[in-house]
Amino acid sequence: MVEAGDRLRDLQPAAVRYSGGPSWRRAPRLDRDAGYETVQRYVADAFDREGERFQKQAASLDRFVRTSGAEVHFAIWEPPMTNDEPEAPNKRTLPEAAVRVTALFYVAVLDELRRRGYPMDVAELSNEPDGDWNIRIPPSRYLALVAEVRRQAVAHGVSLPRIAGPAVSSIAALRAYLADPQTGQGLVHAVDTVSVHAWDDRSNRNTLEEARTARLLLDRLGYRKPVAVTEFAITFLDPADRQRGTGAQLRTPDVISNTPAYMARTLALALDLAATGYGPILYWEFRDLPWGKSSYGLYDQRGGRRPLLEAWQRLSRAARGADRVTVISRSPVSVFGLARDGRESGLVMVNPTSRPLGVMFDKGLGERLSAAPDGLPSALAACSGATPGTKSLAPHGAAVLELR
Repeated sequence: MVEAGDRLRDLQPAAVRYSGGPSWRRAPRLDRDAGYETVQRYVADAFDREGERFQKQAASLDRFVRTSGAEVHFAIWEPPMTNDEPEAPNKRTLPEAAVRVTALFYVAVLDELRRRGYPMDVAELSNEPDGDWNIRIPPSRYLALVAEVRRQAVAHGVSLPRIAGPAVSSIAALRAYLADPQTGQGLVHAVDTVSVHAWDDRSNRNTLEEARTARLLLDRLGYRKPVAVTEFAITFLDPADRQRGTGAQLRTPDVISNTPAYMARTLALALDLAATGYGPILYWEFRDLPWGKSSYGLYDQRGGRRPLLEAWQRLSRAARGADRVTVISRSPVSVFGLARDGRESGLVMVNPTSRPLGVMFDKGLGERLSAAPDGLPSALAACSGATPGTKSLAPHGAAVLELR
């Protein structure tokens, strides 16, 4: 955990997302008629059963946050089962009759986490409620659940973190909330931050097009804040990856996440989303999980560094505190401008092609770079025989430049 914390700190993330504490899905069933004191005791007992482990977990997370200054997003994957709920290991739906006690459970969990020293600025009350792999919660029921959580928190004197939601599995899944204006208004008033997971390419959708559509609908509803992307990655670079079995959802020697092309496409899409009004964008995931089957991690399961790691690290450092991202060009080189406090603070260039491309820096820009061109990332190299100030951007390369 210490080594993982050091590596994560080296990324200089502006925000991190985690889940901690007991596995509630495997906990004893919760009585739907239980009062808050009973639910509170139920939650505390679950923590007490492995108190030493959770104490170490909370202390490690607290150390990381204090030394990194990152905003902390906490995710509750799913609540415990309630009495009378049919046994369904992978296909659960939150019953309407269980909304009240589930809200009490969420309030008790958030209060217990704070009491035990777990850091938390933002909470997602459910993970991907549009699906049934955790627990499915239809939109109207989700809004009722958030409202009930707020009501019960006030009733029992519990201070809540900011609530982000609905944390649906894809940006396209927001349609179920935004297609009906009344439901859309309910969402933007229920949560503090609208949040999504950007897995649209896994269902053959264009992530950026879906993001633009959702952003337009939210603007019409009067929601002007950024949309948080609390899980972000790319699965396929092209349709052939799906047929070849080399998508990042798998673990194979030739998986695309091991390639510079994956790094370049991921970086460009993240910046395009930021320019569309999305942020923070939290990459999924830090490291391939031992029990998982996917290869999205910045580190693989053995701790090996993937090509995306260094680029994401440089982008994280340069973008920290940035309040605006603009698209300067998309072809042949994707160029994005970063602004902090209304002033240009950085430039990101991505070469999406398989050949080197020349980039010319004018004298003014060259003088504003925080490092001399020769000291810039290895993606930029000298371009012999070209106009002075021209650099060669490597195939599938990216350069993150900080400006003075």
